[in-house]
Amino acid sequence: MEFEEILEKYHIEGRTEGNHCRPGWIQIDCPYCSKDAQHFRLGYNIESKYMNCWMCGSLNIVETLKLLTGLSSGQCITLVQDFSKQVKTKIKTVGKLQYPKGVKPLPHAHRQYLINRNFDPDELVKLWGLQGIELASKYSWRIFIPVHYRNNAVSWSTRCISKNPNITRYIHAPPDKEAKPIKTLLYGEDYIRHAVVITEGFSDVWRIGPGAVATMGVDTTIMQVIKLVNYPVRFICFDNEKEAQKRADKLLDQLSLFPGTTKRIVLDANDPGSASSKEIKKLRRIVF
Repeated sequence: MEFEEILEKYHIEGRTEGNHCRPGWIQIDCPYCSKDAQHFRLGYNIESKYMNCWMCGSLNIVETLKLLTGLSSGQCITLVQDFSKQVKTKIKTVGKLQYPKGVKPLPHAHRQYLINRNFDPDELVKLWGLQGIELASKYSWRIFIPVHYRNNAVSWSTRCISKNPNITRYIHAPPDKEAKPIKTLLYGEDYIRHAVVITEGFSDVWRIGPGAVATMGVDTTIMQVIKLVNYPVRFICFDNEKEAQKRADKLLDQLSLFPGTTKRIVLDANDPGSASSKEIKKLRRIVF
């Protein structure tokens, strides 16, 4: 069943023209921030099968379908499995990749930031292609993080090196500056073979090393789930906090319905990115 058929069956109004509408998207009222308000903030991407609200951001499609339709988790997951059969294996190119101004080899301040977090800057540059931005209108004093798909950079993100808590830590590439939508990708996927450790953020992948991927945000899109089920051995290792573990449990429930093995790992550290070398070695022995 296609998404449009679900909307029709459960009498949910959807729009492809008008307020908030963009080509390739179906807009509906978001059940989280504006239920039945006729704001149509929640968009469903027809090509890549994921949801994004103008106010809430990326949303879990299974949980959102539950609220929209009143169906159980199992019924919604069945619908999602139907979606997965319709998604093309190759992610479609949607735009032209453009880096922001000021990207340069990793500056001293950025290198020192990484060293202070117990990372080896040279290793991260070699393995993950990190660069830096010093002065720029929107991305000043940020680590530049290219996101690769099949060995080609297709999107990017940035990480602020400032300790100011009021500054947004991560800013991803705008849609018109990336070749493929960042939330249809898994950061680090080019290094995966058989087993995968699923994390939330870039620094988690840097700490664990090849074999780990990041969903690049607190929510996992359907396209990312579809990619994850291709790996028969899956370990979820999210941040060690209540809300993150709730999201880990939801992802565990989704992935466990597919062939293969899915397990959840909880570290002693607050998150994989801050874990000790000893704990990471133990994790790698378990998984790989």
